[in-house]
Amino acid sequence: MTRCWDTRMETQPNPSHRLAAHVANTVFDQIPKAAVQAAKRSTLDTLGAMLAGTAAPGIDTMVTMARGWGGNAQASVLGAGLRLPAPLAAWCNGAMARALEVDDCVDFLPVHPSASCVPALFALAELKGGLSGRDFLTALAIGQDVIIRMGLTVRENAMQSGRNNMFKVFGPAAAIANAMGLDADRTLHTLGISFSHAVGDGQCAIDGALSLRLQQGIVAQGALLSGLLAEQEFTGARDFLLGPYGYLTAFEPNPRLEFLDDLGDKFWGEEISIKPHATCRATHAAIDLALDWRRRSGDVPTNFDQITIEVTPDVDRLVGSPREKHCRPGSPASAQFSLIYSVAAALVRGQVSIREIQPSSYTDETLIALTEKITVRADETLKTDKVVGRTRMRIDQGDDTVVLESADPSGSPTKPLDFDGCAEKFRSMASHAASPCEPGQIEETIDLVSRLETLDDASVIIQQLGGR
Repeated sequence: MTRCWDTRMETQPNPSHRLAAHVANTVFDQIPKAAVQAAKRSTLDTLGAMLAGTAAPGIDTMVTMARGWGGNAQASVLGAGLRLPAPLAAWCNGAMARALEVDDCVDFLPVHPSASCVPALFALAELKGGLSGRDFLTALAIGQDVIIRMGLTVRENAMQSGRNNMFKVFGPAAAIANAMGLDADRTLHTLGISFSHAVGDGQCAIDGALSLRLQQGIVAQGALLSGLLAEQEFTGARDFLLGPYGYLTAFEPNPRLEFLDDLGDKFWGEEISIKPHATCRATHAAIDLALDWRRRSGDVPTNFDQITIEVTPDVDRLVGSPREKHCRPGSPASAQFSLIYSVAAALVRGQVSIREIQPSSYTDETLIALTEKITVRADETLKTDKVVGRTRMRIDQGDDTVVLESADPSGSPTKPLDFDGCAEKFRSMASHAASPCEPGQIEETIDLVSRLETLDDASVIIQQLGGR
């Protein structure tokens, strides 16, 4: 798409204006290679999460509603053999991306950088046509960077304050504005309009509610609508960050604005983690330790007396307490947010995949019996600069005690899933889709994403999957 250059706001002290100018004027050659590669991995990973999400509870309800509303056949609803108005497609696909808690994240914030950006961009690519792979990757890298930066400005993260990440809408809104080639002023309005679409509550995660996945659909849809409205000179708040009623002023006391001062110097998407397990990231370190102990034991190690998992208070509040609830999950979402159940599943099954968050698994009395011997304990000293902190596991077997510890879960930038690892995960996710993919479709998707920067039209990826 044609890029409109506008440098009027680049030197403005107002962070809303500086951010808009940065988003509007950044091009592919300014994105570091590592951030481009991270965006490619995230694209494939998010597509896999969307495919698996087609079979998740609640998604069929959303798709059925959207199908009933109908409208212009502008963009693909993944796995449904259905084309709908682009905002409806983004709504459905965004919810799919977060439905099974398998999308990417960062370990120093409770943030999911790609789950709304990727669906919104694919909906735009189909709606407008001509969005090249280079433009897609540029926009995604910018969106990922913006959402992570916004998270870094916040003094207390969502796990600490309970104020969920309403700022997440600014990431996909930035991605949409850049992909559309909007000038700095229209980009500013895109971001300002998107503030009206900001949503978020963390209680739905604790309660295992389906609205957790709905939020990402709302955000993907809102970001797309914001760009389309701004393109037509519809206006939004110009000082959406620090105005008297701006986002940071109203919701986040004493923000760390330094993270909005070095725009372009670093692209935080390089720090994204790809999840190897189908659970909340806060459980991953303990799952890694359980799997490590299982490998060392050479058998299914169920003959222990007690396992004590020590985590930070924030992690305990999210996935550890109250104990009774986490011993017997009542839904797939509850299973994903149960540290106790996740460790039991890892010990018995040797993995925590989508299979382990199904009712046939979390109601399995073998697993439930094992949860009775697992306890979670909060320890303030385990806090680090990462939101997941350190995790310590104490395994008591008679007179012996094994102590294992991790501060860096698998899938992190220092223990990464490379593109081949993401491809393997994608194949696994695709096998759980409501409408199974043909092997050729799976391999073609992997190939297309691997060479995304060479594609003239990024929409071919979603079209060949969405048309099933």
